[in-house]
Amino acid sequence: MGVPVLAAMIGVAFNSRSHVATPGTINVADILGKDAWFREVPGLLQSALLEIGVTRPLRTGQRLFSRGDASNGVYALLEGRLAALDVNEQGDEAIQLHLDPVSWFGEFGLYDRLPRAHHIRAEQASTVLWLNDQLLWAHLEQCPQHWHHFGLLLTQKLRLALFMLNGRKLDSNDLVVARTLLLIAKSYVPGGDGPVKSRVTIQQQEVADMLGMSRQTVSQALQRLKAEGILQIAYGKVEILDVPALQTKVHYENWLPVMSTGK
Repeated sequence: MGVPVLAAMIGVAFNSRSHVATPGTINVADILGKDAWFREVPGLLQSALLEIGVTRPLRTGQRLFSRGDASNGVYALLEGRLAALDVNEQGDEAIQLHLDPVSWFGEFGLYDRLPRAHHIRAEQASTVLWLNDQLLWAHLEQCPQHWHHFGLLLTQKLRLALFMLNGRKLDSNDLVVARTLLLIAKSYVPGGDGPVKSRVTIQQQEVADMLGMSRQTVSQALQRLKAEGILQIAYGKVEILDVPALQTKVHYENWLPVMSTGK
């Protein structure tokens, strides 16, 4: 497929989706330039993603997609906050994790073309960059070496999942909860070189839902972490006060996955 055909497909994608917002006040290139993965991919792929990408605004509470929906491409969260939700057969939802800028998601479907595995909902007014799968496949057909870089996104997610699961049956509840809080503090960016949030607030019930623990069990672990001066608890919320102490608590240098560029 030649460049003119790809350009024509991009034009169709823009013109056929009235619900998609065109880039406005936000500078997509500047935002993505702060992301470790985007900075490391070749310039040709960077240019293609910026050309293919279409911004979409989401209002608070709006669902981007639901579990079981057909995959339609890859997304990057540019601003705001999203929640990835698990859902059971009765339709009950539980937050699995939060996504903060810049978070990439949806790349699994780029490979297996299977339906979405989670609900994605805006926790606050947000903007995402949508990369249409047809346009991505067209680019990857021309530049198959770029599949490698999306593969790194997949392995990063796998390492993160293993990190979350590691020690669940062997480690203390305190350590499991502390590890989860550290991931929240680092905005779920394994090995990310961006600034770690010095203060992070999260609902206790959200931590319990993420870990599959009772709120009472999580509360007890949090009280012990509070006694160590790592966090503060108020009105059902958790505020991390000392991220370096939290890193020491979970043996950060040994446990947290390190993002690799594959070089």
